[in-house]
Amino acid sequence: MSEAGKPEVQKPTVKKQAKEPTSKTKVLAEASSEFVFAVVGHTGSGTSQVAEAFANLLSGQRPQIQSRIIKARELIQEWADSENQPYPDGTAPKNIETATTWQNLGDAMRASGDYAAVARSVIGKIRKVRGELTNTEVKDGLPVEPDGIARAYIIDALRHPAEVNLLRHLYQDAFILIGVVCDQDVRAMRLDRKLGSPRAQDLNEFMRRDEKDDKKYGQQVAKTFQLADFYVDNTPDRFLYTENGKRLRENPEWDINEKLARLVRIVTHSEIERPHLSETAMHHAYSAKMRSACLSRQVGAALVDRQGNLLATGTNEVPKAGGGVYGENFENDAQKPPPDQRCAYRPDKYCSSTREQNDIIDEILADADGALKAGEDAQRGLNEKQRTALRKKLKDGRVGDTIEFSRAVHAEMDALLSASRSGSSTLGTRLFVTTYPCHYCARHIISAGVDEVQYIEPYFKSLAPQLHSDAIQQRISDWKPPSAGGSTVLFRPFTGVAPRLYRRAFFKDRELKNEDTGDRDLQAPEWGTSWLLRKKSYVQLEAQLTKRDGG
Repeated sequence: MSEAGKPEVQKPTVKKQAKEPTSKTKVLAEASSEFVFAVVGHTGSGTSQVAEAFANLLSGQRPQIQSRIIKARELIQEWADSENQPYPDGTAPKNIETATTWQNLGDAMRASGDYAAVARSVIGKIRKVRGELTNTEVKDGLPVEPDGIARAYIIDALRHPAEVNLLRHLYQDAFILIGVVCDQDVRAMRLDRKLGSPRAQDLNEFMRRDEKDDKKYGQQVAKTFQLADFYVDNTPDRFLYTENGKRLRENPEWDINEKLARLVRIVTHSEIERPHLSETAMHHAYSAKMRSACLSRQVGAALVDRQGNLLATGTNEVPKAGGGVYGENFENDAQKPPPDQRCAYRPDKYCSSTREQNDIIDEILADADGALKAGEDAQRGLNEKQRTALRKKLKDGRVGDTIEFSRAVHAEMDALLSASRSGSSTLGTRLFVTTYPCHYCARHIISAGVDEVQYIEPYFKSLAPQLHSDAIQQRISDWKPPSAGGSTVLFRPFTGVAPRLYRRAFFKDRELKNEDTGDRDLQAPEWGTSWLLRKKSYVQLEAQLTKRDGG
């Protein structure tokens, strides 16, 4: 007992600093210092040009990041060799036929049932390249260990979502997908020049198939593109030319190097980078889309004023009486919210849009069947095979594209209505949407006085450019906002840090100053970069961290 009569509390013994590595040291020792970048863009967008520019930027870093470009086309060729499939050789003319052959070979490679087959070949190539750079023999089924040198593998180019999903599962946060934006008319012009001026019909089909093939194992660039982490615009040509084709100088509007350099700074922590207004606004839109319980798709929108202040967000959801949409009540509201009547939760749980489309198709089939039976030479109506084929054609065509039977308020409309309910003016605002607006929303966006729309995902059902060609402009050159006396609303693709990368790009996960002096001092994150890729699996690391002898 102490003199005060209180029991003495024995202090824990503080051991001297252990000689064996700490937990943090062991975790950081497993960092590979490797990155896997991939490029995705619609045909004619110039993915190879972007990949080469990025490789040059990385190689010019100090300290240098070794970079190697891995071309998917070459891996498809290797597969064709192994399968005795013919392909155009180096002497074959560049035309629509040879380009289509490469599309067919990529499809055939995925048609086995593994839609990520091309990405699996990419992984094999990465192993081989790592083996060459580390002087390691590559043995089947055995790992090729990284050597700690900073290295980047740049894949040119991905064309199916399964490829992205496989690479992201394997390389986790060290995988970064770069989306290449390019105006459709510019892409068509480049392809026309590159492929020897093919027939317009053939070129349009080639581009359509690249964007969204009817076959599930076919090219699905539009769906792949929306999975990107960072977007750059390659619409301007890199060089300016004379009328007879002589190169003059680099185009000052071509800013790919500048944009990619920002991505490098973000990944390497070499500078303090903070989001642009458009990146924050699109992040709001991306967050808003998570609220949607729509059975078809999730879409989000964010409306900002001229200064970038957030006025409202919106999501595609079923409206409810009294204003707003379902799912917007606080859990602790004193007044009990009405029963949730969204399609996913109401008693019969069905999509009204799909059901109405099917009813229309049934009526068309019944009319066609009746017309055949009423014909003078007809012995019978549609047989089952004909009925099935016609149903599929109608479903895949304009009938399946109808949108007016959806119960949901679209995200753009929800944002505009939310702003109006709160008394905010929509004149001169900018709207950020995760998906290109449909033609219904486009007319309300124009009428609301919105200056500009930025989007990520294309929407094939939208007829907005055709129906509102007088009021919509899709290229920024020579554009003047309506609020400043212009006559068109700008609809353009989003560029910059994508919402999926927003947190890792801008979260402060390290010290930025010297605590004693206050001087700026960019330090490495204490537990490693947010892009860290471990050389070992989590179960191997568990075993290593809990090994009794401390080894």
